[in-house]
Amino acid sequence: MADSQMWTLHSSTCFRPSGAGGQGSAADDKKYVGEWAGSYSGPNGDTDKLSYTLSKDENGKWRGTVKWVNQNGENKADFKSLEIADGKMKGKIEDPNGEVEVAIEGQFQGDKLEGTFAVSPKGSTEVVEKGSWKAAKSPAAKTGQ
Repeated sequence: MADSQMWTLHSSTCFRPSGAGGQGSAADDKKYVGEWAGSYSGPNGDTDKLSYTLSKDENGKWRGTVKWVNQNGENKADFKSLEIADGKMKGKIEDPNGEVEVAIEGQFQGDKLEGTFAVSPKGSTEVVEKGSWKAAKSPAAKTGQ
């Protein structure tokens, strides 16, 4: 269970789908791109720092990295899957040891992003830990990259 506690902070980011035959709005995408910093709370009430860095590649696919601090120090993971659509985010990360997966869901509200995370042993649907997180877009990210 100690390994699952390291993941008490992941939120998700989602992909904005293309319109009928076209691309998603560049203006909409731009408001999601950048760094989002904040904190997460685990089931025991522990709170610590987390951040998301979101970008879109040349093929229009969302990419992202999650950084968080826990009892083991600073951690980092790339999203294995990431979607952003209609102001909502959804993604999955895997802990650095490969033992657990974290499902992250969130909702954008202007320059704020809030959501939940659920930790499961890799290959299982059993949720062993849940928590919530909040982040705000960093000032540097608001002005462009």
